[in-house]
Amino acid sequence: MDILNWFYAILTILITVIIAITIWSRKDVKYKVLSLLIGVFSYFVSYGTMIEILSRPKPKNLELLNKYANELTLLHVNWVEDEAIYLLVQLDDHKEPRLYKFPWNASQAQEYDEMLEKGRENGEEVKIANPFYPTNAEERKTLVYTAPAKPLPPKEAPEVGITSYDPQVEEKLLDYRDKREN
Repeated sequence: MDILNWFYAILTILITVIIAITIWSRKDVKYKVLSLLIGVFSYFVSYGTMIEILSRPKPKNLELLNKYANELTLLHVNWVEDEAIYLLVQLDDHKEPRLYKFPWNASQAQEYDEMLEKGRENGEEVKIANPFYPTNAEERKTLVYTAPAKPLPPKEAPEVGITSYDPQVEEKLLDYRDKREN
């Protein structure tokens, strides 16, 4: 989401520069007013389209920044038969989960669902290796597996409690030993 704000800011600056160049040119006033109206309209259209894009799943082939991610954590899978597989995944270096749209593949959808169910039963995370790599199966295989459960946090050292002191403990132990020997 943060990158989208920067993208919109850069787009707004570019549109403003184009409008300013048109206004400073030696054109008729009607062209200057028309460029101003088109520029203001393009501000609203670009903002509206960016907000609308946020609610849509990103197609697998449009992933650019994380295309070579080694593995993802699968959070949820949903599909529409003969249309697409929708995966909610967590990238290792991002806080927010991402929603992706993968091409329909019945066996792949079943594998995602089975592994997610198995991971939930065992309390393990489901990982997907090489999800955005080209779909040619000969080049690289997409692996789906459950990762081992995360280790528990280290235990704290036990605190020594308050004990009572018995000055006669040695005598009692010696007496006990003598009784056993007899």
